[in-house]
Order: sequence, then C-alpha cells, then structure tokens
Amino acid sequence: MRNLSFPLDLNHAKSVNENHTEVRRLRISALIVAALLIAGAVLSFVFGSTWVVVLGVILAVFAVGAIFLSFWLPRQVGTLASLYAKGELVPAVIAEKRPRGVTLLALVNVSKHPDTDPRYALVTRSVSNLPGHNWAVGAKIPSAAVLGDRTSRGPQDVWQLAGPMPIAWGTRDRAVIARGIAEIPAWEWAFLARNTKRFKEVDAAPARLLALQARELPTEMR
Repeated sequence: MRNLSFPLDLNHAKSVNENHTEVRRLRISALIVAALLIAGAVLSFVFGSTWVVVLGVILAVFAVGAIFLSFWLPRQVGTLASLYAKGELVPAVIAEKRPRGVTLLALVNVSKHPDTDPRYALVTRSVSNLPGHNWAVGAKIPSAAVLGDRTSRGPQDVWQLAGPMPIAWGTRDRAVIARGIAEIPAWEWAFLARNTKRFKEVDAAPARLLALQARELPTEMR
C-alpha cells in the first residue's frame, strides 16, 4: 500500500484539519447532551415523585452513555498522526467550486485486502479549506484515504465509508505536497481528470461512494 511519510505539523493540523474539527464538534455535542440529561436527572431526584425519580434514573444512564461516547469517539477514529500514517496516498482533484468551499473527487482503493484484491471507487467530499493549493477546478490534491464502516455487520471485502484527507491539512510544507503529487502515478491523475464531471453522480451514490468496474480503470490498475 502506498503511503506518504512526512512530519505532522500538529498545531497546523488542529487548526485546519476538518476530520479533527468534525470529531471535536461531535464530542462537544455529546457533552452538551450529557449536561442537559444530568440537569434533568437532578431535578427529577429533587422535586419528582416516585415515577419521576425513575425517569431521572433513566436520564442519568443516558447521560453516562453520552459522556462515554465523547471519550470513545476520538479513540475509535484515531489520532491525526495515525490517520496519515495508515491512510493510503490517493489522488483527489477539485471537481466543483462552491460559495464556501470546494467538492473533492478522489480515487480510493476501498478493499479490506488492498494489496491482494484491490477494489476502486470514486468518492466525493465537501471541504471548506485547502491551504497551500490553488482553488481551481482540476487542481491536484494529494490525500490520505480515511476508511471505515457504518456498522460492524458491514461487508467483509470492502469498506462502507471512504474519504480523502488532504495532505495539506497535515503540513504547511509545499515540498511535501509536491512530493505527494509526484508519488501518485500519472495515469491515476489522468483518470480523475477524465472523470471530474462525474462528481454529481458520485454525490448521489450511497455514502458518496461509487464503486468502479475493472473495465472503467486504466490498464495499469486492472
């Protein structure tokens, strides 16, 4: 599997990496819900009748669950360093410019056995910042693939979720970004260039992931 090794600029990543921002937003939401549930439980215990106290106990249990979720999420997703270290280097291009960001189109190997049984898909992701890049349709955005499943009962051969995490979210060093572009074969970039206009088709697919048939791929990838 192809990876790009580079020193992670953690302060930069925490300020611009939207994976980090999404996890932080979910943690804050879980803690706010927990605080509201705890407040409801306390009021039930202080002022409620027997049945209201039972409701308070239920609220307290849900509050514990919300607190657990806020600590479980970062461990489940992984640190930014681990996501870059284990994520395959993949090509992504700007497919669409929007008022508050861009849509990325990426070519990702979604196989759970990527070296022996590759399965490729086009995936899209909306992002609001791309430091160090020209915001033009077709611009090359080297990225690390972030893969996952919706549920533990997902298929055993492919990941259910996939998305590109730009290298530019992990470093300010433009030489690293240029190296990422260079280490991705020209035929992969050419394939994305030919398929850029398919981003709406990909956006409409479940989980914004469109599986590709072998006949659609460049000869070098079959």
